[in-house]
Amino acid sequence: MQCDFCGAQGAIIKKATKSFGHGDKLVIIENIPIFHCSRCHESYLTAETARELDCIRKNRHSLGKPKLVLVASFKKSAA
Repeated sequence: MQCDFCGAQGAIIKKATKSFGHGDKLVIIENIPIFHCSRCHESYLTAETARELDCIRKNRHSLGKPKLVLVASFKKSAA
């Protein structure tokens, strides 16, 4: 596939898991197709994927299923 940023051939689709929101509005979406270019190192979504993510986020209660997950906070100082 051709990279939309640099035009090089060889962009691949990777599957990612991302979290959106926080607290009782938190939703974790798995298997998101993300294009990644090994030449310019850009990663990006298609417009269709972005629209689907918005739909899932808006309808998270009807489309999602409850799962138990561990949540940890990063507490180390960056300094």
